[in-house]
Amino acid sequence: MMNASYDMIVVGAGPAGSTAARLAAEGGLDVLLIEKHQEIGSPVRCAEAVGQETLRPYIVPDERWINAHIDLYAIYNSAGDSVVVPPTEPTLVLERKIFDRELAYLAAQAGCTVQAKTSAVGLLREHERVVGVRIEQRGQIRDIRAKIVIAADGTESQVARWAGLKTVPSLTDYYVGAEFLLSLRGQAIDPTRCQYHIGPTIAPGGYAWVFPKGRQMANVGLVVSGENKGNGSAYAYLEQFVQRVFPGASILSEITGGIPISGALKRLVTDGLMVIGDAAHQADPLTAGGINLAMIAAEMATTVAIKAVRSGDVSANVLRAYESAWHRRFDDQHNALYRMRKFFSGMDEQQINGLIKTASELRLDEMTPKHVLLTLFKSHPRLLLEATTLITTGLILK
Repeated sequence: MMNASYDMIVVGAGPAGSTAARLAAEGGLDVLLIEKHQEIGSPVRCAEAVGQETLRPYIVPDERWINAHIDLYAIYNSAGDSVVVPPTEPTLVLERKIFDRELAYLAAQAGCTVQAKTSAVGLLREHERVVGVRIEQRGQIRDIRAKIVIAADGTESQVARWAGLKTVPSLTDYYVGAEFLLSLRGQAIDPTRCQYHIGPTIAPGGYAWVFPKGRQMANVGLVVSGENKGNGSAYAYLEQFVQRVFPGASILSEITGGIPISGALKRLVTDGLMVIGDAAHQADPLTAGGINLAMIAAEMATTVAIKAVRSGDVSANVLRAYESAWHRRFDDQHNALYRMRKFFSGMDEQQINGLIKTASELRLDEMTPKHVLLTLFKSHPRLLLEATTLITTGLILK
């Protein structure tokens, strides 16, 4: 049963929302977490890979929701050349249905009230300040008041828009994606290696991925630029890719959708409301990965929210401490990743194939990052300007 009011209402029970709800409840707040779908964790709209060490402060890794432990990433061009690199940290491929449900369970165990199949249909306001959420549950409309509302309702966040935050990026800052969960009949893959495939004929302005979920099952997906002027949709490009790379595979599930890759919203708060995770566009602007970032944002937001509720001042001026903390920590890095994506999406097939072929011939395990870059510059001088930007922002050569 839901009360008439709470200290905090969190809309959306994905990694961002459930983490925020749990941390707020552990901090002493009375929290309601609502999820519009009838089952938390479904449908899955994610490639399901996360960094293990970044994840660890928020949940202890559990083999019940881990499908694969990733040691290496292989990056392929359309000619079949590849370069193999280690991840920046040990990587896990999750079973999101179980993972998301566990996060919500932990929130409930911390004292949070969790309600599935409960939709936000509007915001309550007094004197321009958000003071609660209008919900729909089993056909019934009800107003629930809150001292603060957390919008964690995903990439198409309605709550953030209702609050007056600018959430729609330009078409150039969207990936349009499709993903299949494949059963690879008679064809095994390395369960410790993720694959990326890049090139305009594979995915114009984007990339394809193969993330293993065992030896004969994988998430195989593809994103293309929202401004793609190619000859087909993301779904059509994905079908072509699967037919070429995994002929005879069976499709166990499929998802499609849009992913903003603009970097985080400039404004993340307003009076009585904060926005986190995909709703705040806090995904990596290069890869669109967002689980780890969503959980970090949840911690940043709830740290500020708890203090605001206790002080009785949930104005934007107070909540903006979260906004400032996020931008201070991630803006430089994400701006550089954004420029890197623009750089690579502007390369033609020949340039990409040449770059990966050159890298594939290097003894990366015997070279420093600086030596690798200098070698690539000799063959591909266009890289120099972009690499200079990345060096100055500290993304490489640390």
